[in-house]
Amino acid sequence: MEKNEHFLSWNALIRIVIMGVLIFLCWKVLPIMPVILISLVLTAAFYPTLISVQKKTKIPMIFCIFLILIVPIVPFIVLGFIFIPRILKEIPVLLGSINNVISHSSFLSSFLKDFNIVTYLKTHLDYTTATVNITFIIVSIITTIILTFFLMYDMKRLSELFLNNLPLKEKDSIKELIEEVAIVTGKYIRGNVIISIICGVVVYTGLTLLGVPFALPLALFAAIFDLLPLVGQTIGAIPAVIIGFGVSPIVGILVVILHFIYQQVENNIISPLIYNKALDLFPSVVFLSVLIGASLFGILGAFLSLPVAASIPAMINYRKNYKIRHSA
Repeated sequence: MEKNEHFLSWNALIRIVIMGVLIFLCWKVLPIMPVILISLVLTAAFYPTLISVQKKTKIPMIFCIFLILIVPIVPFIVLGFIFIPRILKEIPVLLGSINNVISHSSFLSSFLKDFNIVTYLKTHLDYTTATVNITFIIVSIITTIILTFFLMYDMKRLSELFLNNLPLKEKDSIKELIEEVAIVTGKYIRGNVIISIICGVVVYTGLTLLGVPFALPLALFAAIFDLLPLVGQTIGAIPAVIIGFGVSPIVGILVVILHFIYQQVENNIISPLIYNKALDLFPSVVFLSVLIGASLFGILGAFLSLPVAASIPAMINYRKNYKIRHSA
């Protein structure tokens, strides 16, 4: 009896040590966790398409990955080279215009009126830090693409390696769970990008027709923040509304109406049509997921929060079915 207790105590001690090592390793790799998470999400989003294309075309896997992962990026790179210099030139003028509208506003406090955005940025912007941050972002993007490439290439072997360490009775169920989570994640990523592009095109067209200056950077700002669930649309509309009121009160009201109508169309028509109920979540769950994701990993965490939240029901169903399977 004493020997058994001694054995259990050592077993518990070993588990504690292993758990401590795992926690330490997770803490050490925390700075690169966003890159890993984004790579996993992108892999889940594009891998089903990769398998489908590879089966139909019989093209070698590595060329299919290049076709699916790299080729779609090329148009964005080209557009970046075309429009980014123009946007960078317009941003200082845009900030000055926003500051001018705020300073002449009659319904804001004196503190906000006296606040100069351009002066604040010039005073507090550390060019060395900004250069380091930009370099870090570029390196992170390249690392994410490379890691996603290799994850997609090795997905079959990695899946087999993982599944081979599971009990035989649970292999099929866990495989179905992973596939279901991947479907939800893929629909969210692809759908979110499509909706963001639609948002940018609609906002740019609307602002151009209304004669609002800086339509391109304002539409790009709205499109980027539209990637964020729930709150992104409202945040993305703020600069355009300010500039609109700077042109005239009527234009400002029309810009508000433009964004409001688009938000209603996106929430009630575009999103349900594209997602096809893949993310059928309660608003409270969505908001809580965004808060938790943003607190952990910032904007990227907020962006990744919804597919994670949408995957929870699938995991709960797996757990219920697990109890049913093992109670029989």
